[in-house]
Amino acid sequence: MSSSSLAENPTSYPPQPAASGSVANPVAPNPPGPSNPVAPNPPGPSTNVSPYNFWITYTRKNVKSNDKRVNHDPQALQHFLLTHASGRPTVLIECKGTHEEEGTDSDGNKTTSIVTDFHFTVDISSALLPANTHGAPVWVVADEEPAKRGKYWRQIDYDPNPPPQAQTPGNLEAGHSRLRRRAATPLERKQALDDAQRRKALGLPPWACISAQTPDPTGARLLFPGDRLRFDKASVCAIEDFSDSDLVAPTKALGEWAEEYCASWSPLKEFRFMRTVYGWDLDGVQRQVASSLASCHYGDGKKETATVIIKGNKVVVRPKNLLWWIYGLGFFRFWFYITLVYPVILWPIKKFILGRCWKVAGSSFAFIRYEHLEDSKPGETVAQYTSRVPQAPQAKDLKATSRGISRIVGQSFADWYSVNAQHFTTAAGGRNKAGQRNPIVA
Repeated sequence: MSSSSLAENPTSYPPQPAASGSVANPVAPNPPGPSNPVAPNPPGPSTNVSPYNFWITYTRKNVKSNDKRVNHDPQALQHFLLTHASGRPTVLIECKGTHEEEGTDSDGNKTTSIVTDFHFTVDISSALLPANTHGAPVWVVADEEPAKRGKYWRQIDYDPNPPPQAQTPGNLEAGHSRLRRRAATPLERKQALDDAQRRKALGLPPWACISAQTPDPTGARLLFPGDRLRFDKASVCAIEDFSDSDLVAPTKALGEWAEEYCASWSPLKEFRFMRTVYGWDLDGVQRQVASSLASCHYGDGKKETATVIIKGNKVVVRPKNLLWWIYGLGFFRFWFYITLVYPVILWPIKKFILGRCWKVAGSSFAFIRYEHLEDSKPGETVAQYTSRVPQAPQAKDLKATSRGISRIVGQSFADWYSVNAQHFTTAAGGRNKAGQRNPIVA
């Protein structure tokens, strides 16, 4: 199977789920036909189902598979990843409140102890927009984005002698490239990290430009034409005034990355598919929740913290062999460290000799975003649209773009928290100390 065949005729997204859960079928079903290159993606499954063997880890809720077909058949790997792309991650807010109490020890010396007033977790995953609306957008890293492209250090792809026609939309759509690969420089790694942190702070998706004036060379590219059409000139975030996105096709499609992974001989290879969230400023979420809990307890030196935890944000594929079994012995990890077996032997073998890692693709779920209204007209203002369309949404939920009018889908955190704050204050006032056990579902 050639890489160009997968790039030109990718598996349609999302694929149909299997009838059974984690039990593999004797013969993998044929992937569905190609998707409509113009229309938005069809509704996708919102549960973790697959015709291949997989399991969900207990602590971090990640999806893992060591199915032989997924590790050797690029089309099976692509089908597996796209199936689980619609399984949304779990978003938790862990809240903790403490205060200080002074006392004396047996010798009469003054002591200060930290007393926990409340410690609980709230599951806010229901605030994410469902993937079965249009399917979760799938993205692939841009060529210039420092990423793990078969090594455990970050690399970039570049064309040393780009011909004038190399960057035409037709060539990009077909997946043609003459790219070479090199390690990212420290400056490139720092710039990419800064860009990623700024996107997170602004609640922007991975494919969004962080500069409104110039295209952003780093970040990600939306894989499917339907998603690029849906987000084109519709604004990407309902929090900040950002309307630019990197909506060109990826130079290297997911199928080509799958072929590269399956062709690797390394017994310590892995493919990590990330499931991210966007739309809310998560740092602002933590600050707002923590400040709202200040009145729920008293005492000297009181302190409230709120931490956003995202679980189930990875789909990991690895082969099944003795080496990965050894590296997965979490119970013995501490023993490996104190005996220097891990830092001196195991870590260098994985990092520099046998280890191969691909972290080049993922899907994203929105708390809130703008969606283009198909009945709007280019150049139309919000006032003109609302006067022309009787059933138009409220003007405060609309925004004029170069494409027409877009409307807000989902809720801002302020609106969501005004309705769900009682989950937090009731647990804090009731001195809930369950920690991360039995999260409260908002």
